[in-house]
Amino acid sequence: MPDPLELAVLITVSVLVFTVAGVVGFGGGIAILPLLVWFFGAREAVPIIAIVQSLSIIARTSLNIKEVSWPVAKWFALGALPVSAVGGLLFVITPPDILARLLGCLLILLVIHRHTRWGREWTLGLKGFSAVGAASGFSSGFLGTPGPIAAPFILSHGLSGRAYIGTFSACLLSTQIPKMVVFATSDLFVSRVLWFGFGLGAIALVGAFLGRLIITRVPQRWVELAVEVLMVTGGVSLLARW
Repeated sequence: MPDPLELAVLITVSVLVFTVAGVVGFGGGIAILPLLVWFFGAREAVPIIAIVQSLSIIARTSLNIKEVSWPVAKWFALGALPVSAVGGLLFVITPPDILARLLGCLLILLVIHRHTRWGREWTLGLKGFSAVGAASGFSSGFLGTPGPIAAPFILSHGLSGRAYIGTFSACLLSTQIPKMVVFATSDLFVSRVLWFGFGLGAIALVGAFLGRLIITRVPQRWVELAVEVLMVTGGVSLLARW
């Protein structure tokens, strides 16, 4: 259990990272998860961040719902829904260190790929988002956070600003539902997890609102740069976390 000073640090960091997540569409879970693991241990940190992210994603989707590209979200969900449940079941029974490192490598490679000639010219069709959804769903269920796997694909699909935030959030929502069911039926939502999950979730709601105000004033290139920085940071964090 965090002491008062640690709790103050946790709250301050949460406000900052979830405001950034409201601007770039992700990053809150990746940034806050190592801190939660330090305070609570991985077995409680992952269910806590699942609650926080669910509330944050619902808020970002609702705030930008008019700009959501529902065809993208639909194909994403077709891959994410079944695989997220599988990832959640594996989290319950498996130590996640090896796959965490693999995900960290994947995030870094995706950034590198975006700067190659093939990456700049390549675009993903709607049906391809089912594969992106499956990868995000597995990451969400197994590692607690869907991470930014889908971000470069949604950006390359031509979505920007609130359309990008709304669509990305609607996609991520489909990774949360099966995982929450698995965690609930596996008795992972103990009282302390619920208290801290909903407490940090309230902070995430504030961050989503602040992010919506900020994104209209930020150039698209800055958003893309922030996405890439968070992907590399998240990748390095996952490689070094265990």
